[in-house]
Amino acid sequence: MLLVRFDPAKPYISMMSVPRELMATIQCPNGPATTRLNYALTCGGIPTLVKTIKQVTGVPINHVVEINFNQFKNAVNEMGCVYSTIDRRYYHVNVPGGEQYQEINLRPGYQRLCGSEALQFVSYRHSDTSLVRDARDQSFLLDVKREYGPTLVDNAHKFEQIFGRSVETDRTLHTTSGILDLLGTLVNSSSLRVRQVQFQVNLQPNGANPCSCDTATPQQVSASVNAFLNGGSGIPSKKKVAAVAGATRKPGVQAKLPLVPVSSDELSKAVNAAAGIPFRLEIPRVKDKNGSLTPLSIRDYPIQAPDGSQYASYVAVFQAGGFGQYYDVQGTTWTTAPALDNPDQTIQVGSRTYYLDYEGQHLVTVAWFEHGAAYWVRNSLTDALGNGELLAIAEQTAPATARVGRQLGLGAAVVPQRIVTQPEYNLKNTLGSLGGLVALLALPLLAIPFFHRRRELGKLRAQLAATLHFEAELRAAAPGAGPAIAQSGWSPPVSTVPRLSRRARLLAGAGALLLAAVGAAGILVNLQGGTTPKQVTHRVIQTTPSVPVAVLNASKTPGAAGKLAKQLRGHGVKVAAV
Repeated sequence: MLLVRFDPAKPYISMMSVPRELMATIQCPNGPATTRLNYALTCGGIPTLVKTIKQVTGVPINHVVEINFNQFKNAVNEMGCVYSTIDRRYYHVNVPGGEQYQEINLRPGYQRLCGSEALQFVSYRHSDTSLVRDARDQSFLLDVKREYGPTLVDNAHKFEQIFGRSVETDRTLHTTSGILDLLGTLVNSSSLRVRQVQFQVNLQPNGANPCSCDTATPQQVSASVNAFLNGGSGIPSKKKVAAVAGATRKPGVQAKLPLVPVSSDELSKAVNAAAGIPFRLEIPRVKDKNGSLTPLSIRDYPIQAPDGSQYASYVAVFQAGGFGQYYDVQGTTWTTAPALDNPDQTIQVGSRTYYLDYEGQHLVTVAWFEHGAAYWVRNSLTDALGNGELLAIAEQTAPATARVGRQLGLGAAVVPQRIVTQPEYNLKNTLGSLGGLVALLALPLLAIPFFHRRRELGKLRAQLAATLHFEAELRAAAPGAGPAIAQSGWSPPVSTVPRLSRRARLLAGAGALLLAAVGAAGILVNLQGGTTPKQVTHRVIQTTPSVPVAVLNASKTPGAAGKLAKQLRGHGVKVAAV
């Protein structure tokens, strides 16, 4: 059961799932019952459910939207399917003698989900907790908003029809004015950020109470509701994010992160997988400590775009510890995928620009572009990884086949420094570097006489041409005066090319050649001296992206502005509105 709040005074939409297994006293028509909250819909329909939610939370409910499984499938198909992330492998087939529950067969990774696959994902209710289940629902809905929110204005009639056919609503939405009012609210909110609030609940094992319900104290309920109604947007400032990313470069600002190096077997698995992928497979050199006992899994597959194009992709799945907690590292050649639209923040760390997405204060996605592909690290469904941890994993993600320096000791790092290679400091390297600099200086010196001579000759040619032209005009004006002009003693001014003395030219040339020789020798020493990997630091540069642009649809093609916006974002242009 999902509560959604549209507040005109707030620059965001609030969303909070009330656990369906939460213990509540329900006033059913046949008498009160203390059991799971979702029983209210069974015993008394929408009116009883609304009354019970208000009783538990104290929040009045203005509108109710209910959708069943078949309606959900049809709605997703009519929209045109949705691009969303499957966080792990889901598989169950009912066999005689085994557990009997909803069958599911989904593979991990960012992909196009149509009705049946989307329903399997959002309705799966086994092998994890109620918090993870609710998070799956919210994750899918956020992907729907991300993909179709920018086109809601252009396709209002289409979505109105889908909405009318696919859901059951309260009576106030049975009128045309009610539907239009709600649709207008959705249109006006299509560009707003969604702020997710987690309901504070105590998960209970089966049999802990007669209804096997989860519980929440009055203080927990009050805190959850207050965050839902009054909490801020929660996204930390860009300055704070840059400070977190650069914490290890500041002495004394260190804290432990639950990260450990990936195993050699996992790196070998990544190298083997990279051989079958037509672009660089990048893999993190660290992983969450809490899920370190579970080896990573890698899947390579194509993502099909709406126009039918196939884009090579891969996903590496890591466990984050905890029941049902998985995070992913994704790579794809589809650099304009909807998942990359409208990042909340952009920061620069070293040579990389990171695009950050948040849910409240929790960092959800860290994305970057390189090697002609897009890469991102996505948090678990309940954001089990801290912001610093997710940034650290992104920073230490590099091509699987790349030679890197020694790994950092991660015991005392907020965000580890990125693993790079750098020549070791020694005399040979120093001489080589100086030699290269000298060579660069010598080349312009050798070129100066040549360009100076060429420029003066060019001036002389221009003057000669002007003189010949002038004489031709005079001859044309006075054909018989040619000899007189020659005898008058007048002649055009002649520009001479200044020349250095022979001794000065020899000295300048010898000096430039000497500089070039020293430079070449230094470069040779540097090449023969070899390099030794060494960890180097880099500072975080807080950057401001280029001026944001707004993309307007001046054509009659629905969704054209959204498509153009994706292309612009793929090239690093910040799009503020569509």
